[in-house]
Amino acid sequence: MDLVASKEDIAANLALFDSYRTAASDAHRAYFADRLRLGKQFVWSKVGDRFLFAPSRFAGYRDCTLEKHSAFPLKDGKITTPAINRLLKRPVPDDAAEAAYVTLCGETGVNPSGKPREYWHLDLPVALFQLRAPAGEPGFPDEVAIFVEGATRQVFVNVYERNPQAREACLAHYGMDCSVCSFNFGLEFGAIGNGFMHVHHLNPISAIGTSHEVDPVADLRPVCPNCHAMLHRSDPPFSIEEIREIRAAAKDA
Repeated sequence: MDLVASKEDIAANLALFDSYRTAASDAHRAYFADRLRLGKQFVWSKVGDRFLFAPSRFAGYRDCTLEKHSAFPLKDGKITTPAINRLLKRPVPDDAAEAAYVTLCGETGVNPSGKPREYWHLDLPVALFQLRAPAGEPGFPDEVAIFVEGATRQVFVNVYERNPQAREACLAHYGMDCSVCSFNFGLEFGAIGNGFMHVHHLNPISAIGTSHEVDPVADLRPVCPNCHAMLHRSDPPFSIEEIREIRAAAKDA
């Protein structure tokens, strides 16, 4: 996992970690409570009347998520703390932050540990804090399943248009091997597999949210459906390099 390189990286982690406290997923809420309880060094800020906290081992890795945090067990505060220090100076005891932390613990039913805590204050304009909606379950990007029995339902979903020319240009440049595992459907299944491969957006178009120009070489990669699903087990997604690392570690285990 890459370390944070800017205050904006830290802000994104702070907002994402905060979204876990009211997430639809039990796992995300439990993770928030556990990390809030055990943390010794926190990045904190305030947006309106809401105090945000994120422990250093979450705040210090770029685009961190629960799923990434779980997939890479060798995380170390000795690595993340210097990375945050370079951007926010050194953490210090802070009575105001401690009082807000204790209040948040009470609101979320967390019994804080008796360890002394230190804090970094993230002083950024409010406009840079785009608080995420409560996190849901990560999901496979190209599959929506709706199960209806005995009734007619009207369902509204967001549909993100994909450019078929961009897909073809990506595959023409990179070929038909999966960028993660090198699987090739044509080699495995013959004629019925020829030309079949998913294309993964390195920056999810659902996160961009507006019409934009896609560079097929810089923005897209061919991936098989299995690896595509694993990339999206995290929101934001794992990077291709992270999934390769996870896969290699699983094979060596």
